Amino acid sequence: MASNIEYGDQTIALSKISDISLKCEYSLLSAILYIILWVIISVLTLGLGLYFATYYFYRAIINKTYVVNANGERIGRLQCELGLGGMFGHILLWIVITVLTLGIGLIFYMFRTLRLCLSKTRMVQP
Repeated sequence: MASNIEYGDQTIALSKISDISLKCEYSLLSAILYIILWVIISVLTLGLGLYFATYYFYRAIINKTYVVNANGERIGRLQCELGLGGMFGHILLWIVITVLTLGIGLIFYMFRTLRLCLSKTRMVQP
């Protein structure tokens, strides 16, 4: 088993992996502006924009999350690489599920959306 993880020009000792944490810098103001924007978009699209809003909200939070060491220094940043094309097929599937289950499918939609966003996330240089 390797005792170090090579990441870019940095080497992280596995014995220090417990000193690594995540820090999200998504602000309350950003969230409020985001909600206002997506409410307007959802009204204009007769509610269909809400399906997209969930992805973009999760993606915005992930993209504002940094990997920090014990000293608080940024050693990486999370980046969600889910684009509109990847969302579209998933959204169509969940619209059908929502209609067929008379809305009950929306309970699972939130979890599946987060799962997809996390699956498309990688760590990049800060």
